[in-house]
Amino acid sequence: MKKQGGFTLVELMVVVSITVVILTWGIPSYSSWKKKHDIENQMVQLYSNLQFGRMTGYTRKVVSGVWWGTGTNIPTNSGYQIRYDNSNPLNGSIDDTGTDVQIGATVYPKYLITASGSAGQNSVSFDGRGFLSPANPITFSVSSTSGAAIDCVAVSSTRITLGKMSAGSCAPK
Repeated sequence: MKKQGGFTLVELMVVVSITVVILTWGIPSYSSWKKKHDIENQMVQLYSNLQFGRMTGYTRKVVSGVWWGTGTNIPTNSGYQIRYDNSNPLNGSIDDTGTDVQIGATVYPKYLITASGSAGQNSVSFDGRGFLSPANPITFSVSSTSGAAIDCVAVSSTRITLGKMSAGSCAPK
C-alpha cells in the first residue's frame, strides 16, 4: 500500500492562523495608507484645478477660477467648480450661476476642505493676467491627523503652492 500525500489538519490550521495574523496586522496599515493617499490626491487635484482656472483666465483674458458657493469650506456634498466670467458685459465675477461658464464636471472632495481667507469667501478668482483677483490670499487645508505629506494648498496673488500644514500655515513641499 502506497502512502498518500497531502496536508494534515494541523498543518492547515497553522497556515490559516499565520494568514489571519498577517491580515490583522496589514488591514489597519492599509487603511491609514489609503487615507493619506486620498488626502494627498485630493489636494493635488485642487492644486491642478486652481492652476487650470488661472491659465483659463490668462488665455481667455477673463476672470476665472474655482467656485464652491457655500460658506468658507468646500463641503463633500456640493463640491467645487472651475468657472470663467461670461456675463454680458463682463462683471469680473465667477459667482453668477446663470451666466458664468462651468468648465468640466463638479469635483466632490472625499474629505472636507477648509478655506481660510476672507470671511464669507466662496471662490478664488484670477484676472486676465493670471493674478489673484481680488488679492486676498487663501489657504485650503484638510483637517486631519492622517500624516499625509501634502495636506494644504496656498494661493497668493502670484503663486499657488502645495504644502504641509505647520503651525497654522502652509509650508511648501
